[in-house]
Amino acid sequence: MAKQPTFIGIDLGTSKVAAVVVTMDANGLFHVIGGGMANSEGGIKQGYINDMDKAVAALKAAKEEAMTQADVKKVEGVCVSVDSIHFKGENLRDSVTINSKDQIITDEDIERVLDQAKNNCKMAQQESVLHRIPQIYHIQGQREVRNPLNMVGASLEAEVRLILAPSSVLNNIRRVAQLAGFPKAELVYSPLATAEAILPRQDKDNSAVVIDIGEDLTHVGIFHLGTLFHSAFIAVGGRHFTRDLEITKHLGGMVAAERIKLRYGSVIPQQVADEQIELEDEGRFISRSEVAEVLQARAVELFNFVQVEINRTGLSDFHGGIHLVGGGSILFHLPTLAQTIFGRPRVVISRPLDFDLTLPAVINNPHFVNALGAAKYMIRERQESGHSSSSFLGNILEAFK
Repeated sequence: MAKQPTFIGIDLGTSKVAAVVVTMDANGLFHVIGGGMANSEGGIKQGYINDMDKAVAALKAAKEEAMTQADVKKVEGVCVSVDSIHFKGENLRDSVTINSKDQIITDEDIERVLDQAKNNCKMAQQESVLHRIPQIYHIQGQREVRNPLNMVGASLEAEVRLILAPSSVLNNIRRVAQLAGFPKAELVYSPLATAEAILPRQDKDNSAVVIDIGEDLTHVGIFHLGTLFHSAFIAVGGRHFTRDLEITKHLGGMVAAERIKLRYGSVIPQQVADEQIELEDEGRFISRSEVAEVLQARAVELFNFVQVEINRTGLSDFHGGIHLVGGGSILFHLPTLAQTIFGRPRVVISRPLDFDLTLPAVINNPHFVNALGAAKYMIRERQESGHSSSSFLGNILEAFK
């Protein structure tokens, strides 16, 4: 039996760089065969490269740990999950006339309307386009068409979302990957990677909100009719919760505050027992409800910012639910508070889908979610791309002969 094609997914975080080695079997189940994590040590700040040498060293360390555990020397592809304070998203709408005599819509017509929308965007003339995401199409007399290929119409209208960033930001991320041994690494926008990892298709179709709480930033992805409809970052992350605790309660430094947050942290004071937490280095005690009061204030602020982004969409029904993910989501009662703030009954802490449980330490660790999503995104894109799908699937099927 030939060896299965292997892929690496990477997440460049402010505090940690995560890498996973993933394969897919003939039944479509993803297998994680290696995982690695390294401290980025100041090399990455709010999603952009802050120190090239430190960022490269962290990625090399995470990569080597993951590939050693997987026992692989080379991989078919590498995909890096990216987002920063410099990324922007814009929804556009444009239309073209179908010029053929039979008015049958072709791949060329679809490409033409998407290109026209991008070319008419002023921001796209100033910054690099990372993704051009078709949202929905309209044919004259027929609205909300998912795939207009081979349909008949006098005109074709497209709604499309562009994800943009300064060229220097993207090029420096690519440079880190190159120096770490991945010269052909591809990039994927973090909200897309997160959704790829944790969001079921039916939730994407029925409008869902993904809230990824990272170290410095929270990434928000709002999905509607199966695709990314709106996205944003909020400059609040897990570090802000920890800092609030240290500033207001003087717990003995950020390391001690982080430890107390992870072990005792709740965002609903009424839900925790009147437990006393011993501050060994300080020689005193603090009640768990006091900790919860501080964390609740920051969580309410964060969710109110998310609500502003939800309101921007004009959407009202989110039957796909609110999905919480990321290292900053590890707080007791956070879904319950979110239900109250958003007025939505379905709020969940989401876990990766379609992965086997061979390495539960990776699958169940929220710090690996975007790396898993990046690998899964690359595999799916290669499956769906017309020029490579047959050879890609052939390689997978060949592995099981």
